[in-house]
Amino acid sequence: MKHRSSPAPRPKTEKLAWRLSHIIARLHQGDVIDKHLLAREFGVDVRTIERDLNERLDGIAERNKEGQWQLTHSARSTIPANRLTDYARLAGTDKLFPNASLSYLLDQLSRPNTPHPLHVQPLPAEDLSAHRAVFEQLEVAVQARHSCAFTYKGKARQVEPYRLIYKTGVWYLAATETGRLKNFSVALIESLQVDKGSRFIPIKKHQDYINTKDDVWFTEETTEVLLRVSSEAAHYFARRPLLPQQQQRADSDGSLLVTAHINHPQQLLPIVRHWLPHVRIVQPMAWHETLVAGLQQALTQWGESTSPHVA
Repeated sequence: MKHRSSPAPRPKTEKLAWRLSHIIARLHQGDVIDKHLLAREFGVDVRTIERDLNERLDGIAERNKEGQWQLTHSARSTIPANRLTDYARLAGTDKLFPNASLSYLLDQLSRPNTPHPLHVQPLPAEDLSAHRAVFEQLEVAVQARHSCAFTYKGKARQVEPYRLIYKTGVWYLAATETGRLKNFSVALIESLQVDKGSRFIPIKKHQDYINTKDDVWFTEETTEVLLRVSSEAAHYFARRPLLPQQQQRADSDGSLLVTAHINHPQQLLPIVRHWLPHVRIVQPMAWHETLVAGLQQALTQWGESTSPHVA
């Protein structure tokens, strides 16, 4: 029986080139390198890794305050690859593709200038270019915990800003006014003044509330709502949450019994109207009656305005 011969060992120069190329790739990805971990990974002495970093990669790698190695400032001609993942998380697109790995994202960006197999249709969003200065001032105020004064819908406001939140194409400022948490559309903020001499202490309760909230309706109490969704529309509610804190149970007829926690009726009613007649409010009954009364009023107004002649 013939035994397969083991692969020939790599020449010393080839091992060195392979090791240095991997170290450089990691540095350009933004990784911080620990020499002891590298030594174990490549099966060499720590002094060999030190020689790689100190001599062979001189001008490319530098030691930071913690004693680890990173890319020198002068060598940072490109954005580290792992920043793409950070940006996707910041922009809320980290779940956009079925494969969320960095290698997949880089592969999508490196395709030649030919028709791409993927096309993402952007959601409609407001244009804040005319409010860039206001937005940047609010960023600084949020980070430095400076209080702000501005005019909003004709009324003077004095607030403590907590966070800028992007929701359904609109930027909002989450801030407290006289201790109450509110949201303000950035596009409607006028005459902004940031008090750089002030520094407020954020209330943990408000911070936790904002961090766990999946919308910009800020109220202390919510109403639990029960909806019946027909089988024709069940798929659209099951594939992704359309309502805050949404949960659903599928019944034998294919319909869904959906529960959600709503801050204000106007947070729910437009969605129900959009899905009529496939969605019905089961509880609270008062909200169902409000919906029906609004529809009847609209039908009455449309009937009164109906005319065979067009002006």
